[in-house]
Amino acid sequence: MRNRLLLASLAVAPLTGGLLAAAPLSSAAPASPSQAPIVSTAGDLEAVVTAPVGGDWSVRFSDRTGTVVASVAHEAIGLETAAGRVLADHVVSVDGGVVELGTPDPALTATVSVTPDGDGVFAVQVAGHGDGVTGVSLDLKAPGGERYLGLGERSDAVDHRGKSVLNRVMDGPYTETQAEIVRTFVPEPGLGKRPDSTYYPIPWVLSTAGYGVLVDNDEDSTFDLATPEHRTVNRFAVESDELDLRVFGGPTPARALARMTAAIGRQPMLDTASVYGAWFQPRGDAVAQIDDQRDRGVAVSVAQTYVHYLPCGSQDTERERALTAALHERGVAVTTYFNPMVCQNYQPVYDQGLETNAFTRAADGSVLQYPYNTASHFEVSQIDFSAASGQALFKQLLQESVDDGYDGWMEDFGEYTPDDVISADGTPGPAMHNRYVEQYHATARDFEESAPRPLLRFQRSGWTDAVKESSIVWGGDPTTGWGFDGLTSSVTQGITMGTSGVTTWGPDIGGFMTLPGDPYLTPELLNRWIQYGAFTGVMRLQSGGIQYVGPTKPLVSDPEVEPVWKTYTRLRTMLYPYIAGSQDAYERSGLPLMRHLALVHPGDRKAAAADDEYLFGSDLLVAPVTTQLTPMRKVYLPRGKWLELAGAWNLKDTGRFTLKKAKMIGGERTVVAQAPLDTIPLFLRGGAVVPMLPRTVDTLSEYGDGTDVESLTDAADRRTLLAAPVAGTSRGTLGPDETLRSQVKRAAWTLRLDGAQARTYDLQATLTGLAPSWEPCRVEADGRKVSFAYDARTRVLTLSAALGADGVLEVTACR
Repeated sequence: MRNRLLLASLAVAPLTGGLLAAAPLSSAAPASPSQAPIVSTAGDLEAVVTAPVGGDWSVRFSDRTGTVVASVAHEAIGLETAAGRVLADHVVSVDGGVVELGTPDPALTATVSVTPDGDGVFAVQVAGHGDGVTGVSLDLKAPGGERYLGLGERSDAVDHRGKSVLNRVMDGPYTETQAEIVRTFVPEPGLGKRPDSTYYPIPWVLSTAGYGVLVDNDEDSTFDLATPEHRTVNRFAVESDELDLRVFGGPTPARALARMTAAIGRQPMLDTASVYGAWFQPRGDAVAQIDDQRDRGVAVSVAQTYVHYLPCGSQDTERERALTAALHERGVAVTTYFNPMVCQNYQPVYDQGLETNAFTRAADGSVLQYPYNTASHFEVSQIDFSAASGQALFKQLLQESVDDGYDGWMEDFGEYTPDDVISADGTPGPAMHNRYVEQYHATARDFEESAPRPLLRFQRSGWTDAVKESSIVWGGDPTTGWGFDGLTSSVTQGITMGTSGVTTWGPDIGGFMTLPGDPYLTPELLNRWIQYGAFTGVMRLQSGGIQYVGPTKPLVSDPEVEPVWKTYTRLRTMLYPYIAGSQDAYERSGLPLMRHLALVHPGDRKAAAADDEYLFGSDLLVAPVTTQLTPMRKVYLPRGKWLELAGAWNLKDTGRFTLKKAKMIGGERTVVAQAPLDTIPLFLRGGAVVPMLPRTVDTLSEYGDGTDVESLTDAADRRTLLAAPVAGTSRGTLGPDETLRSQVKRAAWTLRLDGAQARTYDLQATLTGLAPSWEPCRVEADGRKVSFAYDARTRVLTLSAALGADGVLEVTACR
């Protein structure tokens, strides 16, 4: 309840300047009733509170244009009791800014306050008073046409209008057939039985009308968003006697998201480029398989190994150091595995935890124990990250893995904390269930910040305050299918995480879980997952997983899959400057790498309704294929001009591409995109210039110097530019902290670079977006004439030019 101290501190403030300050109710007689609305301002957002004694309390929030962006419904506040929901339906008093509300039951009352909490942000606190209050709820109006995004990583929907959504850290979701099986080995406190279950919920809803609501309670909450039971209301309910939430103004969804991410903290940006390369999971001999990938011409930057340092201590120092050294020599970073549990037979670590009180305790004060099941069964205890001793024990083991040469780890689990636990910091169990994952990942993040080299930590679980601690997030353990909990849900997860303020996110490419009754992974499905994974925050292959029955999972080395794997790992590596440079927007404003169209085109209702496509950065529109035997699909193109790359280039699995004759497509329309098995529908924005590495780069890791593996460092002085100029000015990225500007004025196209160093640029540009008569006659690079080639039939311009860090390339048309 983050606002409790804030509101208490404001209690002493007089009511001045329209501020509705907060204060606890005093035993003194209430102040004189006032019928005048109370107006307060928080930068671009204004709150008008109406609280006539004997009447109904209300508040409305308006932006700087006077447009009401959010307001409460009639009789908005309810208290949950054993007898059901009791309305706080009339104002009793207004005292020091706190409004007291009465209910039909004289023994039950509520207080509510609305307080500025930063530019464009208001904090709202509702508290229930009286015995037996188990929950508090607040209703906001749900105007028709609003769509409700966010809510963390969700598998069931992007727009949650009409749904009741539970915010609780859970192990899930599961398909119907899986649910009956997993309940036998997943501890009940974390068992996700609902389709909206998720490892990484964030109690945040982003309206396409341009505002957002964040519930700050760590206790479980439920958002009923214009459900059939009350279609005109969004009900925010928490399992506590106090509800703390914040309203974030826009006036656009992207601006509201920016305010929210600034308030809770954004994901840390990593100091290693390897996160943006292709991640490969060996099965068997890791060194031999990386050698095989190199021999096949696959660009790989990270090798994922899964030696379990926790829970049971499967590591062997001599073996780990030999393995990591061998893989480093082959130009890949190497990850391992941790979770927050310790097996009882892991000695002497378990006894160390007991002696130092490093474990979470059960309700009776004993050390918490529960079963942990994968291929084997273990009894484990859970590290208490609210205890200094728990943090120290975990960091001790993390240090061991770093000393053994690992460059990071899967930071798994965290969802099993019971609601009645006892933690060292005194947090009540109902709040600790969700808060636990914040403390877990914060401990690892603290270690990461002092580590001797950049680390790759990828998390499954999370909650609001875990975002700023989560360097990398992956989408849990999906089913090896096309539909729910499979590839379709994976796309949904990526988009919902973006609208929730998470940018460095990626799926389990190929899925993880195949239980009896589940579909099997097929080469076609794996190909489609690879294509999609290449256009997420992290392109991470899942070669292993749990499969008890069925045929052997297809591999990326299989003949039906290898060409796609090779093509998209190579393309992914080439796109590093564009991908990493696009993350600059997240650091500045919270705009994620995977962008729901509503974040970029908020006034376009069709764009806001497009839930199975997204912008990847500012210039690439991606429309994954999520159904089998689908050689084409419909794609909505927002405002502007677009180039369908499937028809505009010939892309080889070596990364070599050549542009060909193509046509720009006008936006604000739905088109049918070509999607043969080896192709993901991908559109380039007219006016864009996409920076790429040379196709020969094999790895983005810091390793492999002095070998025949070409690294990012080897290509520091070369870039490839893919361009589609149109009339006007476009701005884009040239790489991390580097920018470019493309401008077409009548007879000249000028490209201005703001780079980190001088480079040679290989340009391929299609001029199909310019007037038919526009034909290049002269090219200058920093004022020096440059030779070029132009094919009038295809309208493709190619050249190579050396430019300074702040270089200028100018193409002059014939007159």
